[in-house]
Amino acid sequence: MQAERPCFTVSNFLDGSFADGVEKYLADRFPGRSVIIDRTRELRQLGSLATWEDYSRVAESDVQSLEVTEEMTEEDVPVTPRPTRTPAPTPEATPVPSAAEDAAAISTTAEPTATSRPTKAPADLNDYPRELWFYLMDGTTRYNAAFLLRDTLRTQCSLYDAYASVLPEGGKFVLTIAPHSTRSTRLKAFSDPKGMFSEIEPFIQAFTAENVSVVSAVDLLSEPVMAGEYVYFRTDSHWTPYGAHLVVSRMLEEVGEALPPYDAFPRTQEYPFLGTLYRNTHNALMKNNPDTLDIVTPTHPVEVRRYSAPDRYTEVPLIKTDAGSQDRYAVYLGGPNGSWTVVDRTDVPEDAVRKTCLLVSDSYGLCTVPFFIEVYDRVIVYDPRYFDRKAMGGVGDLIVSWNVGDAFMIVGDHEFYDTDRLFYLYANRQF
Repeated sequence: MQAERPCFTVSNFLDGSFADGVEKYLADRFPGRSVIIDRTRELRQLGSLATWEDYSRVAESDVQSLEVTEEMTEEDVPVTPRPTRTPAPTPEATPVPSAAEDAAAISTTAEPTATSRPTKAPADLNDYPRELWFYLMDGTTRYNAAFLLRDTLRTQCSLYDAYASVLPEGGKFVLTIAPHSTRSTRLKAFSDPKGMFSEIEPFIQAFTAENVSVVSAVDLLSEPVMAGEYVYFRTDSHWTPYGAHLVVSRMLEEVGEALPPYDAFPRTQEYPFLGTLYRNTHNALMKNNPDTLDIVTPTHPVEVRRYSAPDRYTEVPLIKTDAGSQDRYAVYLGGPNGSWTVVDRTDVPEDAVRKTCLLVSDSYGLCTVPFFIEVYDRVIVYDPRYFDRKAMGGVGDLIVSWNVGDAFMIVGDHEFYDTDRLFYLYANRQF
């Protein structure tokens, strides 16, 4: 159901719930949502001096607070092999205090309808705990950050099988879950950080079809975070393009492709960059530790068409330079949008059969387009949160009609753990 219009009272204005309600209502029902949401966030700040902890409790309530669980011995601490990486493009900066995150159970949602291919190997649900956790380690202390119920996650696997089932023979669907930047901030603040760990990805890998692969961004980014590599912004909720490059490189390996190193891509830098976390808090520590934003462009010339119907589109720039100063991460494609966006290399002959991939993503995938277009002749970007099925038709049919060979999903963990939202937007209305 769409959010209902909130009723104004003095009490819900003062405690911030009215602004939250307005934000949710406008996000569901109105165009121009980003600008209006910014104004509601400014409304929330009136008459207050918001601290980082205030923001943790209110503005980022979707990011769950860390819960300390049992002490573990050194032998119990998980050890995960780490990949080799290219040098970090920028040095470590002073970390900022982290946001807290509150674990909550996720309800099971009806299984989407699609014909799934056989699972990779027989797997027994009873071999897995009832709750599957994402957590951080400080020495031998485990801090639980978020979890999904086993049965919910098993149902969710059918969503990924739905995408995989409409790909041609040999096509693969590759999924990654991008941790929120506040996870890395918390990890860097630990006295003896051991890394981020997740029980989610191995479960998905076990219960999905043969042509589904899961790349663990948790594993790939833990060591770079602890080493001080610049893989996450300090003042914005997203990963940096460099951090995204590390993960996309591994995702492309799953389909047999190699991505050039990060330094091979043309890029400009903007400094200082104060992102969405700063915009929502005006935290002084963030202001004194601004970010540097890399704006990465493809090595090949491209054209971008944004579709509002199968036969109607508008040409748009790949890099939308007029993005607001605190939304500069959204210069890629102009930020999240509700359209089926097609990025084509223009150095490919018109009559050529284009090697095509689908990128299913929220805002975390925006900066990855220059990387995918290096390997594919055509990249179709699709954000299910804003997709208009009445205008465009079913996503399964579109995958077939556009000759999509491989599909990738990059989703921020704050969206991923909101299971009802994920299912509603990513599957049930689209297949």
